[in-house]
Amino acid sequence: MRIGIVGAGAVGGFLAGHLARAGTEVALLARGPHLAALRERGLTVESQGQRWTVQVPASDRASDLGEMDAVVVTAKAPALPAIAAAIAPMLGPDTPVICAMNGIPWWYDHGRAGAAADRTIARLDPDGAIWRGIGPQRAIGCVVDCPAQVVEPGLVRHVAPRPGALTLGEPKGGTSERMTRLAAVIEASGMKAPMVDDIRAALWSKLFVNISRSPLGVLTGATERELAADPDTLSVTLAIMHEAQAVARAHGIEVAIDVERQSNPQNRSEHRSSMLQDWDLGRPMEIDGIVRVVQDFARAAGVPTPTLDVVATLLVAKARGAGIYAG
Repeated sequence: MRIGIVGAGAVGGFLAGHLARAGTEVALLARGPHLAALRERGLTVESQGQRWTVQVPASDRASDLGEMDAVVVTAKAPALPAIAAAIAPMLGPDTPVICAMNGIPWWYDHGRAGAAADRTIARLDPDGAIWRGIGPQRAIGCVVDCPAQVVEPGLVRHVAPRPGALTLGEPKGGTSERMTRLAAVIEASGMKAPMVDDIRAALWSKLFVNISRSPLGVLTGATERELAADPDTLSVTLAIMHEAQAVARAHGIEVAIDVERQSNPQNRSEHRSSMLQDWDLGRPMEIDGIVRVVQDFARAAGVPTPTLDVVATLLVAKARGAGIYAG
């Protein structure tokens, strides 16, 4: 199985390193210092006490890599419209595309019960470039659990004791041959790839974590464990979780929150969230996919989100002031 990975950052490098080590044919669409490092030194991964280096074909032109059996996009959501056009040479007639990123995905309303229409999400894909360029029929849903960071270009460090995981699910539910095949390849690499019938429930469960911690991490500079250790920031994270839970419920999705577990600092790592890492590097953050689209859903459903609204206002102001958010 030929797997193309778009983005050589923390998640993309982590996944590519595992697949290549297991013998899967992998190619990376990358650019800048990451591409230069891959060509010069290869890709090195540190995970669970192991360190290995693999040589992976890489280019900044999709036409150099050719048609793939599956494409996994691990770049951040703000880059998706440009990526949708750029990856066309990697897509065969039936190539699935897995967007392995945080937040609500652009295909969220594709086949969703209760959706007003089978269409893209305006906040995430305002001119429909992703919907047209990739196509919802290619989408396989994905929830990422790979706490990792780029130590330097070409070197990715996994910062959790558990194996990395990509939870997969078809937007319309059920299983499929294409998803089963991809999951088997990922599992053979040493990562986990559970398949679920309701990918939206899995997405919301992860989103409860992202939306309640990541913005606060950017505003305070605190790690996830530090946010739980401080009673004041903990109360804010729990309030946002419950507000997001109410929004999900308005979509007919019920996801429980384990308050005791979420409140225990020992259940959190010293990991700096993906959004905080982007802030540290002066890169655009996934504000729309993690925060503002949930506000849109809330307003459409008449669900109040007062705590989220305050945090979102501060986050947007900070990002605009730094010149990395124009929304």
